[in-house]
Amino acid sequence: MNAAASDVVGEAIRVIAAVDATGVPARVLGGVAVALHEHHPLPASLTRTYADIDVVVEAGQEGALRSVLEGAGYEADRKFNALYGYKRQLYWDRTNERQLDVFIGRFAMCHELDLRGRLADPSGTLSPADLLLTKLQVVEVNAKDVVDALALIDLHTVGLETDGDVIGLDRLAAVTGADWGWFTTASDMLDRLESSAPTLDPERAVTVAARIADIRAAIVGAPKSLRWRARARIGRRMPWYELPEEHVR
Repeated sequence: MNAAASDVVGEAIRVIAAVDATGVPARVLGGVAVALHEHHPLPASLTRTYADIDVVVEAGQEGALRSVLEGAGYEADRKFNALYGYKRQLYWDRTNERQLDVFIGRFAMCHELDLRGRLADPSGTLSPADLLLTKLQVVEVNAKDVVDALALIDLHTVGLETDGDVIGLDRLAAVTGADWGWFTTASDMLDRLESSAPTLDPERAVTVAARIADIRAAIVGAPKSLRWRARARIGRRMPWYELPEEHVR
C-alpha cells in the first residue's frame, strides 16, 4: 500500500478502505468519525482539528486487523499491546508521528460501551447514536467533547435506528436504561450541551436544543432495569464512573 496520508481524515478513509477490502469488521470512532459524518457544512464553532485515529474492531479479529495495519505501514507498540492488547492496542504512523488507537469489541473510558455486532455502518464509522454515546459518557468534559457532540446533533435528526442515518433514540435509551451510572453521566453531559447550544447561530441553536430535548426525553422515559433502580438508590454518594488517563480524541 501507499504511505500514510498526512491528512488525518483522508488517512482514516484509506485505512478503513483497506480493512473493508479484507472483510475485517472494524470502524472509525472519535473526532475523525464525526468529520466523516459531515453531511452539510458546519460553522467554525463546530469544527476542529484532529491529531490521531481511533478504531474499534470486533473481538477476535484484532489479529486480522494487525495484519491490515502493518501492511498499511503502521508499527505496533509491542510493549503496550503485550500488556493491554486484550482490550486495547496502539499502532504508530512514524512518517506523520501519528497514533492509531484500537479498541477491541468495546469502548471503555468513563463507562463501557459494548460495540460487538455494531460495526457494519456503511459510513465507515460507528452509527451516529454510538458516536454520540462515546461523548455522552465523558465525566471530565473538555471543549473537544462538547464540539463533537454538538456537531453530531447538528448533523443528524433523531429517530429510530431503523430510520437510517439518524441518532437512534432507541439505542441511547437501551444503553442508559440498563445502567444508572451511564444515565447519570449522559444526563450531566446533556446539561452541558444545553448550556452550550445558545452559543450557536440562532437557527442552529433552536434545532440543536430541540434535538437535545428529544434525546433527554427518550432516556428519561425509557424502561429501567432492576440493576439501574437498585443503583439509583445509592445515587451520587458513591462513584459511578471510571476516570481514564485520556479521552478518545
